[in-house]
Amino acid sequence: MQPGSGYSIVSGQAGTSLTIDDPQLVGDPEQFRVTIMPTGYGYGVQVRKGSVLWCSYRNADAWVFSTLSGQIQRFFSFPSGSLTVGPFSDQKDSPLMEKGGYVQIQPASVEGGSDSWGVYLLGCGGTPSDTFNPYIGIFADGSDAEVKSRYFNGSNDQIIVRNVRELTSVEIDTPEGPTTITFTACSTLYQYNYNCQRYKVATITWDGSTFVVEQHLLGQTTIPYPVNHQGDYCYSGEPPEWLGSPYYGPQLEDWFGTWTGYTKDGSAFPVQV
Repeated sequence: MQPGSGYSIVSGQAGTSLTIDDPQLVGDPEQFRVTIMPTGYGYGVQVRKGSVLWCSYRNADAWVFSTLSGQIQRFFSFPSGSLTVGPFSDQKDSPLMEKGGYVQIQPASVEGGSDSWGVYLLGCGGTPSDTFNPYIGIFADGSDAEVKSRYFNGSNDQIIVRNVRELTSVEIDTPEGPTTITFTACSTLYQYNYNCQRYKVATITWDGSTFVVEQHLLGQTTIPYPVNHQGDYCYSGEPPEWLGSPYYGPQLEDWFGTWTGYTKDGSAFPVQV
């Protein structure tokens, strides 16, 4: 029995061994390198395992709990039914994600396919308890997964927090007459908006006869901590809308909800080191 495309089992006097036929497995050592191979039923996207450094935080309060490092070894999101796990017995035995496996994609000429795909490093801090973890996902452009994993504000990954001070006014009598004094008894840090993070690792495009990869990110990656503290926010009277419900709450729910046509595996976070 052969284990699949890119691998061969060779038997000889010394016993049986697994031979790696795919040149990318023994060649270029760059982390997160994306390659394509024909699978007989379409095209398989393979991604090298990669190491990341990141800050653990929640969208609910967006301050850092810890700084972590780990290796991404599995796919977080991919078209449902498209994942083939590789022949290796353990993740550590393979330089590729999913034990040397792949995610199968098709061009737009095949039902459910697309001529434009992306491989992304992405993540989102939950609320109230889930902390930020980085993942790898493969999406077709314009798919439900690609749309719902975009920045909530449409432009960047910034999460804003503000030091809120409620103003209190009292009127006191002075020799010169009544005077109003405004003061704040204390201040509290509040979330202004929710947001996710997403960085493109590679673009995969159909050129009419095969898929072509344009690599954007290679090697060990440090994910930015996108929280922006915008100083004091003082108010009197009715509190601002975002104080009780930070902006982009529906987008946050969409990120953690179902992505139509795609499987999400929340356990595919990095193996910490």
